[in-house]
Amino acid sequence: MSNSDQYFSKTFEKGLLVLSLFDRDHPRWSLVDISQTLNINKTSVYRFVNTLVQLGFLKKNPHTKLLKLGHKSLMLGHNILNGFDVLQITKSLMDQIYKEHRITIDSALLDDFTLLALYRREAPNTIFFRQPFNNKDLHARAMGKAVLAKLSETELDQFLETVALKRYTPNTLVTFKELSADLEETRKRGYALNNEEYIEGLISIGTTLINFQTNTVVGAISFDFPTSEQSLSLMEQDYAGILHRLSHQMSEIITMAES
Repeated sequence: MSNSDQYFSKTFEKGLLVLSLFDRDHPRWSLVDISQTLNINKTSVYRFVNTLVQLGFLKKNPHTKLLKLGHKSLMLGHNILNGFDVLQITKSLMDQIYKEHRITIDSALLDDFTLLALYRREAPNTIFFRQPFNNKDLHARAMGKAVLAKLSETELDQFLETVALKRYTPNTLVTFKELSADLEETRKRGYALNNEEYIEGLISIGTTLINFQTNTVVGAISFDFPTSEQSLSLMEQDYAGILHRLSHQMSEIITMAES
Protein backbone atom coordinates (compact mmCIF):
# COMPACT_ATOMS: atom_id res chain seq x y z
CA MET A 1 0.00 0.00 0.00
CA SER A 2 1.45 3.37 -1.00
CA ASN A 3 1.53 6.28 1.40
CA SER A 4 -1.22 8.03 -0.57
CA ASP A 5 -3.45 4.91 -0.52
CA GLN A 6 -2.99 4.62 3.23
CA TYR A 7 -4.84 7.90 3.76
CA PHE A 8 -7.49 7.36 1.08
CA SER A 9 -11.03 6.79 2.38
CA LYS A 10 -12.98 4.43 0.12
CA THR A 11 -16.12 5.03 2.19
CA PHE A 12 -15.92 8.79 1.70
CA GLU A 13 -15.25 8.22 -2.01
CA LYS A 14 -18.45 6.17 -2.36
CA GLY A 15 -20.48 8.82 -0.58
CA LEU A 16 -19.21 11.45 -3.01
CA LEU A 17 -19.96 9.15 -5.95
CA VAL A 18 -23.57 8.93 -4.77
CA LEU A 19 -23.84 12.74 -4.66
CA SER A 20 -22.17 13.12 -8.04
CA LEU A 21 -24.99 11.17 -9.73
CA PHE A 22 -27.45 14.01 -9.16
CA ASP A 23 -27.31 16.62 -11.91
CA ARG A 24 -29.59 18.69 -14.12
CA ASP A 25 -30.42 15.73 -16.35
CA HIS A 26 -30.77 13.23 -13.49
CA PRO A 27 -32.33 15.14 -10.56
CA ARG A 28 -34.00 12.08 -8.95
CA TRP A 29 -32.69 8.60 -8.24
CA SER A 30 -34.02 5.45 -6.63
CA LEU A 31 -31.95 3.34 -4.26
CA VAL A 32 -31.91 0.47 -6.75
CA ASP A 33 -30.75 2.68 -9.64
CA ILE A 34 -27.93 4.13 -7.52
CA SER A 35 -26.83 0.63 -6.53
CA GLN A 36 -26.84 -0.63 -10.12
CA THR A 37 -25.19 2.45 -11.62
CA LEU A 38 -22.33 2.55 -9.10
CA ASN A 39 -22.08 -1.23 -8.79
CA ILE A 40 -22.31 -0.98 -5.00
CA ASN A 41 -24.43 -3.43 -3.04
CA LYS A 42 -27.85 -2.18 -1.96
CA THR A 43 -27.12 -2.41 1.78
CA SER A 44 -24.07 -0.14 1.49
CA VAL A 45 -25.94 2.31 -0.73
CA TYR A 46 -28.75 2.46 1.81
CA ARG A 47 -26.24 3.33 4.54
CA PHE A 48 -24.66 6.10 2.43
CA VAL A 49 -28.03 7.48 1.35
CA ASN A 50 -29.51 7.40 4.85
CA THR A 51 -26.50 9.29 6.20
CA LEU A 52 -26.73 11.91 3.45
CA VAL A 53 -30.47 12.30 4.07
CA GLN A 54 -29.94 12.81 7.81
CA LEU A 55 -27.21 15.39 7.13
CA GLY A 56 -29.46 17.28 4.68
CA PHE A 57 -27.42 16.60 1.53
CA LEU A 58 -30.19 14.41 0.11
CA LYS A 59 -33.96 14.49 0.49
CA LYS A 60 -36.23 11.43 0.20
CA ASN A 61 -39.81 11.61 -1.03
CA PRO A 62 -41.87 9.76 1.63
CA HIS A 63 -44.27 8.38 -0.99
CA THR A 64 -42.15 7.51 -4.03
CA LYS A 65 -38.92 6.96 -2.04
CA LEU A 66 -37.07 8.82 -4.81
CA LEU A 67 -34.08 10.86 -3.75
CA LYS A 68 -33.08 14.37 -4.77
CA LEU A 69 -30.49 16.89 -3.61
CA GLY A 70 -31.21 18.52 -0.26
CA HIS A 71 -30.60 22.09 0.91
CA LYS A 72 -27.13 21.29 2.25
CA SER A 73 -25.99 20.20 -1.23
CA LEU A 74 -27.32 23.42 -2.73
CA MET A 75 -25.48 25.47 -0.11
CA LEU A 76 -22.30 23.47 -0.65
CA GLY A 77 -22.45 23.92 -4.42
CA HIS A 78 -23.05 27.64 -4.04
CA ASN A 79 -20.10 28.02 -1.65
CA ILE A 80 -17.78 26.01 -3.89
CA LEU A 81 -18.75 28.05 -6.94
CA ASN A 82 -18.24 31.36 -5.15
CA GLY A 83 -14.92 30.20 -3.77
CA PHE A 84 -13.57 29.07 -7.13
CA ASP A 85 -10.82 31.59 -7.94
CA VAL A 86 -10.60 30.70 -11.64
CA LEU A 87 -14.29 31.37 -12.13
CA GLN A 88 -14.22 34.68 -10.26
CA ILE A 89 -11.24 36.04 -12.17
CA THR A 90 -12.10 34.79 -15.65
CA LYS A 91 -15.73 35.83 -15.25
CA SER A 92 -14.69 39.49 -15.17
CA LEU A 93 -12.80 39.07 -18.46
CA MET A 94 -15.79 37.47 -20.16
CA ASP A 95 -18.16 40.08 -18.76
CA GLN A 96 -15.94 42.82 -20.20
CA ILE A 97 -16.01 41.24 -23.67
CA TYR A 98 -19.78 40.93 -23.38
CA LYS A 99 -20.13 44.63 -22.50
CA GLU A 100 -17.94 45.67 -25.42
CA HIS A 101 -19.47 43.44 -28.11
CA ARG A 102 -22.84 42.22 -26.76
CA ILE A 103 -22.16 38.61 -27.76
CA THR A 104 -22.92 35.32 -26.06
CA ILE A 105 -19.85 33.81 -24.42
CA ASP A 106 -19.57 30.23 -23.23
CA SER A 107 -16.75 28.62 -21.26
CA ALA A 108 -15.98 25.20 -19.85
CA LEU A 109 -13.22 23.26 -18.13
CA LEU A 110 -12.01 19.91 -19.44
CA ASP A 111 -12.25 16.72 -17.39
CA ASP A 112 -11.01 13.74 -19.39
CA PHE A 113 -13.31 13.82 -22.47
CA THR A 114 -16.00 15.91 -20.81
CA LEU A 115 -16.55 19.68 -20.84
CA LEU A 116 -17.76 20.98 -17.48
CA ALA A 117 -19.67 24.26 -17.73
CA LEU A 118 -17.74 27.14 -16.15
CA TYR A 119 -19.60 30.33 -17.09
CA ARG A 120 -22.03 31.46 -19.78
CA ARG A 121 -23.03 35.05 -20.51
CA GLU A 122 -25.98 35.28 -22.89
CA ALA A 123 -26.76 38.18 -25.20
CA PRO A 124 -30.46 39.18 -25.40
CA ASN A 125 -30.73 38.00 -29.01
CA THR A 126 -29.29 34.55 -28.43
CA ILE A 127 -31.09 31.27 -29.06
CA PHE A 128 -31.82 29.94 -25.59
CA PHE A 129 -31.13 26.29 -24.92
CA ARG A 130 -30.71 24.17 -21.84
CA GLN A 131 -26.99 24.20 -21.18
CA PRO A 132 -25.76 20.85 -19.78
CA PHE A 133 -23.32 21.06 -16.87
CA ASN A 134 -21.25 18.24 -18.29
CA ASN A 135 -21.08 17.70 -22.04
CA LYS A 136 -19.51 14.66 -23.70
CA ASP A 137 -20.70 15.47 -27.24
CA LEU A 138 -17.50 17.32 -28.14
CA HIS A 139 -17.97 16.60 -31.86
CA ALA A 140 -21.10 18.78 -31.99
CA ARG A 141 -19.83 21.99 -30.37
CA ALA A 142 -17.19 24.58 -31.25
CA MET A 143 -15.56 24.27 -27.81
CA GLY A 144 -15.53 20.50 -28.12
CA LYS A 145 -14.03 20.44 -31.61
CA ALA A 146 -11.34 22.89 -30.49
CA VAL A 147 -10.42 20.41 -27.74
CA LEU A 148 -10.53 17.38 -30.06
CA ALA A 149 -8.20 19.12 -32.51
CA LYS A 150 -5.54 19.23 -29.80
CA LEU A 151 -5.71 15.50 -29.05
CA SER A 152 -3.15 13.02 -30.29
CA GLU A 153 -4.27 10.32 -32.71
CA THR A 154 -4.33 7.80 -29.85
CA GLU A 155 -6.38 10.09 -27.63
CA LEU A 156 -8.84 10.79 -30.45
CA ASP A 157 -9.28 7.05 -30.97
CA GLN A 158 -9.99 6.67 -27.25
CA PHE A 159 -12.61 9.41 -27.45
CA LEU A 160 -14.33 7.77 -30.41
CA GLU A 161 -14.38 4.44 -28.56
CA THR A 162 -16.19 5.92 -25.57
CA VAL A 163 -18.62 8.38 -27.18
CA ALA A 164 -21.11 7.85 -29.99
CA LEU A 165 -21.24 10.68 -32.54
CA LYS A 166 -24.85 11.64 -31.92
CA ARG A 167 -26.69 13.63 -34.59
CA TYR A 168 -28.34 16.82 -33.28
CA THR A 169 -29.07 18.59 -36.57
CA PRO A 170 -28.66 17.78 -40.29
CA ASN A 171 -25.23 19.48 -40.08
CA THR A 172 -23.83 17.42 -37.19
CA LEU A 173 -20.64 15.56 -38.10
CA VAL A 174 -21.34 11.91 -37.34
CA THR A 175 -18.65 10.03 -39.29
CA PHE A 176 -14.95 9.76 -38.51
CA LYS A 177 -14.07 11.01 -42.00
CA GLU A 178 -16.17 14.18 -41.63
CA LEU A 179 -14.90 14.88 -38.14
CA SER A 180 -11.25 14.26 -39.04
CA ALA A 181 -11.43 16.68 -41.98
CA ASP A 182 -13.05 19.33 -39.80
CA LEU A 183 -10.44 18.91 -37.05
CA GLU A 184 -7.64 19.27 -39.59
CA GLU A 185 -9.13 22.62 -40.70
CA THR A 186 -9.46 23.62 -37.04
CA ARG A 187 -5.74 22.99 -36.49
CA LYS A 188 -4.84 25.12 -39.50
CA ARG A 189 -7.09 28.02 -38.45
CA GLY A 190 -6.32 27.86 -34.74
CA TYR A 191 -10.02 27.83 -33.83
CA ALA A 192 -13.09 25.67 -34.39
CA LEU A 193 -16.31 26.56 -36.17
CA ASN A 194 -19.78 25.19 -35.49
CA ASN A 195 -22.16 25.61 -38.41
CA GLU A 196 -25.56 24.81 -36.84
CA GLU A 197 -24.24 21.41 -35.72
CA TYR A 198 -25.59 21.48 -32.17
CA ILE A 199 -28.70 23.65 -32.58
CA GLU A 200 -30.26 24.80 -35.83
CA GLY A 201 -29.98 28.57 -36.21
CA LEU A 202 -26.90 28.81 -33.96
CA ILE A 203 -23.29 29.19 -35.14
CA SER A 204 -20.20 29.36 -32.93
CA ILE A 205 -16.47 29.97 -32.96
CA GLY A 206 -14.36 28.36 -30.25
CA THR A 207 -10.84 27.73 -29.06
CA THR A 208 -9.02 26.09 -26.18
CA LEU A 209 -7.77 27.29 -22.81
CA ILE A 210 -4.21 26.19 -22.09
CA ASN A 211 -2.10 25.74 -18.99
CA PHE A 212 1.08 27.32 -20.37
CA GLN A 213 3.25 25.74 -17.69
CA THR A 214 2.31 22.17 -18.61
CA ASN A 215 1.22 22.92 -22.19
CA THR A 216 -2.01 21.01 -21.66
CA VAL A 217 -5.60 21.80 -22.64
CA VAL A 218 -7.65 22.68 -19.54
CA GLY A 219 -10.84 24.01 -21.11
CA ALA A 220 -12.39 25.99 -23.94
CA ILE A 221 -14.39 29.12 -24.75
CA SER A 222 -16.73 30.04 -27.58
CA PHE A 223 -18.75 32.93 -28.98
CA ASP A 224 -22.28 32.01 -30.12
CA PHE A 225 -24.47 33.83 -32.66
CA PRO A 226 -27.93 33.37 -34.19
CA THR A 227 -27.78 32.86 -37.95
CA SER A 228 -30.47 35.49 -38.33
CA GLU A 229 -27.91 38.14 -37.34
CA GLN A 230 -24.51 36.71 -38.27
CA SER A 231 -22.93 34.65 -41.04
CA LEU A 232 -20.13 32.13 -40.57
CA SER A 233 -17.64 34.14 -42.66
CA LEU A 234 -18.37 37.45 -40.93
CA MET A 235 -18.19 35.77 -37.52
CA GLU A 236 -14.67 34.55 -38.36
CA GLN A 237 -13.63 37.91 -39.75
CA ASP A 238 -14.95 39.99 -36.85
CA TYR A 239 -14.39 37.77 -33.82
CA ALA A 240 -11.49 35.32 -34.34
CA GLY A 241 -8.96 37.88 -33.10
CA ILE A 242 -11.06 38.85 -30.09
CA LEU A 243 -11.55 35.17 -29.21
CA HIS A 244 -7.81 34.48 -29.34
CA ARG A 245 -6.97 37.45 -27.11
CA LEU A 246 -9.56 36.41 -24.54
CA SER A 247 -8.32 32.82 -24.67
CA HIS A 248 -4.75 33.93 -24.04
CA GLN A 249 -5.74 36.15 -21.10
CA MET A 250 -7.85 33.41 -19.50
CA SER A 251 -5.12 30.83 -20.09
CA GLU A 252 -2.58 33.02 -18.30
CA ILE A 253 -4.90 33.30 -15.28
CA ILE A 254 -5.58 29.56 -15.21
CA THR A 255 -1.84 28.84 -15.48
CA MET A 256 -1.12 31.05 -12.46
CA ALA A 257 -4.03 29.59 -10.49
CA GLU A 258 -2.88 26.01 -11.09
CA SER A 259 0.83 26.61 -10.49
